[in-house]
Amino acid sequence: MSLVKDYMIRTMNSVTPDDNIRKAIILMYRSEQSVLPVVDHQNQFVGTIYSNNILKNIIPESFGFLDSSRLFYEVNEAVENLKHVKDENVDKYMASNRDAVKENSDMKKIADIMLNNKESLLFVVNDQGYLRGFIERSNLLHYLLDEVENNSE
Repeated sequence: MSLVKDYMIRTMNSVTPDDNIRKAIILMYRSEQSVLPVVDHQNQFVGTIYSNNILKNIIPESFGFLDSSRLFYEVNEAVENLKHVKDENVDKYMASNRDAVKENSDMKKIADIMLNNKESLLFVVNDQGYLRGFIERSNLLHYLLDEVENNSE
Protein backbone atom coordinates (compact mmCIF):
# COMPACT_ATOMS: atom_id res chain seq x y z
CA MET A 1 0.00 0.00 0.00
CA SER A 2 1.38 3.41 -0.99
CA LEU A 3 1.06 6.11 1.64
CA VAL A 4 0.74 9.88 1.34
CA LYS A 5 3.97 10.39 3.28
CA ASP A 6 5.84 8.56 0.51
CA TYR A 7 4.77 11.13 -2.10
CA MET A 8 4.14 14.38 -0.23
CA ILE A 9 6.30 17.50 -0.34
CA ARG A 10 7.68 18.29 3.10
CA THR A 11 9.17 21.73 2.50
CA MET A 12 6.66 24.55 2.62
CA ASN A 13 5.86 27.98 3.93
CA SER A 14 3.04 28.69 6.34
CA VAL A 15 1.53 31.62 8.19
CA THR A 16 -0.17 31.98 11.54
CA PRO A 17 -3.58 33.58 12.14
CA ASP A 18 -1.73 36.54 13.74
CA ASP A 19 0.50 37.20 10.71
CA ASN A 20 -0.55 40.05 8.47
CA ILE A 21 -1.82 39.81 4.91
CA ARG A 22 1.35 41.48 3.63
CA LYS A 23 3.43 38.56 4.89
CA ALA A 24 1.01 36.05 3.36
CA ILE A 25 1.19 37.78 -0.04
CA ILE A 26 4.99 37.86 0.03
CA LEU A 27 5.18 34.15 0.98
CA MET A 28 2.70 33.23 -1.76
CA TYR A 29 4.79 35.11 -4.29
CA ARG A 30 8.14 33.67 -3.16
CA SER A 31 6.88 30.11 -2.93
CA GLU A 32 4.88 30.37 -6.18
CA GLN A 33 1.77 29.11 -4.37
CA SER A 34 -1.67 30.72 -4.43
CA VAL A 35 -2.64 29.02 -1.20
CA LEU A 36 -0.85 28.71 2.14
CA PRO A 37 -1.57 26.64 5.22
CA VAL A 38 -2.35 28.50 8.42
CA VAL A 39 -0.88 26.97 11.57
CA ASP A 40 -0.90 27.89 15.23
CA HIS A 41 2.33 28.54 17.13
CA GLN A 42 2.77 24.81 17.76
CA ASN A 43 2.50 24.09 13.97
CA GLN A 44 -0.99 22.58 14.21
CA PHE A 45 -2.99 23.05 11.01
CA VAL A 46 -5.90 25.45 11.62
CA GLY A 47 -6.92 26.59 8.14
CA THR A 48 -6.00 27.88 4.73
CA ILE A 49 -5.44 31.31 3.17
CA TYR A 50 -6.20 31.56 -0.54
CA SER A 51 -5.02 34.38 -2.81
CA ASN A 52 -8.60 34.54 -4.14
CA ASN A 53 -9.91 35.37 -0.66
CA ILE A 54 -7.59 38.36 -0.54
CA LEU A 55 -8.36 39.43 -4.12
CA LYS A 56 -12.11 39.25 -3.54
CA ASN A 57 -11.70 41.73 -0.70
CA ILE A 58 -9.67 44.28 -2.64
CA ILE A 59 -11.09 44.05 -6.17
CA PRO A 60 -14.70 45.22 -6.48
CA GLU A 61 -17.59 42.99 -7.53
CA SER A 62 -16.27 42.41 -11.03
CA PHE A 63 -13.58 40.08 -9.62
CA GLY A 64 -12.35 37.78 -12.31
CA PHE A 65 -14.08 39.61 -15.15
CA LEU A 66 -12.32 42.93 -15.51
CA ASP A 67 -13.78 44.94 -18.38
CA SER A 68 -10.85 46.46 -20.31
CA SER A 69 -12.44 49.92 -20.19
CA ARG A 70 -12.54 49.74 -16.38
CA LEU A 71 -9.26 47.88 -15.88
CA PHE A 72 -7.17 50.93 -14.98
CA TYR A 73 -9.80 52.13 -12.48
CA GLU A 74 -10.21 48.64 -10.96
CA VAL A 75 -6.45 48.14 -10.50
CA ASN A 76 -6.08 51.55 -8.89
CA GLU A 77 -8.99 50.78 -6.59
CA ALA A 78 -7.45 47.41 -5.70
CA VAL A 79 -4.15 49.10 -4.84
CA GLU A 80 -5.98 51.60 -2.67
CA ASN A 81 -7.98 48.86 -0.94
CA LEU A 82 -4.85 46.76 -0.35
CA LYS A 83 -3.34 49.68 1.58
CA HIS A 84 -6.06 49.10 4.19
CA VAL A 85 -6.01 45.30 4.10
CA LYS A 86 -2.27 44.53 4.10
CA ASP A 87 -1.85 45.06 7.84
CA GLU A 88 -4.90 43.04 8.86
CA ASN A 89 -4.48 39.57 10.35
CA VAL A 90 -4.64 36.43 8.25
CA ASP A 91 -7.43 35.05 10.45
CA LYS A 92 -9.83 37.61 8.97
CA TYR A 93 -9.41 36.14 5.47
CA MET A 94 -8.56 32.49 6.07
CA ALA A 95 -10.82 29.51 5.61
CA SER A 96 -11.04 27.83 9.00
CA ASN A 97 -11.64 24.40 7.57
CA ARG A 98 -9.46 21.62 8.76
CA ASP A 99 -9.71 19.62 5.56
CA ALA A 100 -6.33 17.99 5.52
CA VAL A 101 -5.30 14.44 4.80
CA LYS A 102 -3.31 12.21 7.11
CA GLU A 103 0.24 11.30 6.18
CA ASN A 104 -0.55 7.59 6.69
CA SER A 105 -3.55 7.65 4.32
CA ASP A 106 -3.61 5.36 1.32
CA MET A 107 -2.74 7.17 -1.92
CA LYS A 108 -5.80 5.58 -3.57
CA LYS A 109 -8.00 7.55 -1.17
CA ILE A 110 -6.12 10.76 -2.02
CA ALA A 111 -6.52 10.12 -5.74
CA ASP A 112 -10.27 9.84 -5.20
CA ILE A 113 -10.39 13.08 -3.18
CA MET A 114 -8.30 15.04 -5.65
CA LEU A 115 -10.12 13.84 -8.75
CA ASN A 116 -13.70 13.89 -7.44
CA ASN A 117 -13.44 17.18 -5.55
CA LYS A 118 -11.23 18.86 -8.15
CA GLU A 119 -8.64 19.64 -5.48
CA SER A 120 -5.22 20.54 -6.86
CA LEU A 121 -3.47 20.68 -3.49
CA LEU A 122 -4.13 19.05 -0.13
CA PHE A 123 -2.32 19.77 3.11
CA VAL A 124 -0.97 16.80 5.04
CA VAL A 125 -1.04 16.39 8.82
CA ASN A 126 0.01 13.67 11.24
CA ASP A 127 -2.39 11.96 13.65
CA GLN A 128 -2.02 14.84 16.13
CA GLY A 129 -2.97 17.48 13.53
CA TYR A 130 0.52 18.91 13.05
CA LEU A 131 1.28 20.13 9.54
CA ARG A 132 3.70 17.77 7.79
CA GLY A 133 3.56 18.97 4.17
CA PHE A 134 1.32 19.00 1.13
CA ILE A 135 0.46 16.87 -1.82
CA GLU A 136 -0.51 18.15 -5.26
CA ARG A 137 -1.53 16.70 -8.59
CA SER A 138 2.06 16.20 -9.76
CA ASN A 139 2.58 13.94 -6.72
CA LEU A 140 -0.60 12.09 -7.63
CA LEU A 141 0.71 11.59 -11.17
CA HIS A 142 3.99 10.23 -9.79
CA TYR A 143 2.05 7.74 -7.66
CA LEU A 144 -0.05 6.67 -10.68
CA LEU A 145 3.09 6.23 -12.78
CA ASP A 146 4.59 4.05 -10.04
CA GLU A 147 1.41 1.97 -10.04
CA VAL A 148 1.61 1.50 -13.83
CA GLU A 149 5.26 0.51 -13.69
CA ASN A 150 4.83 -1.81 -10.71
CA ASN A 151 1.86 -3.56 -12.31
CA SER A 152 3.57 -4.08 -15.66
CA GLU A 153 6.40 -6.14 -14.19
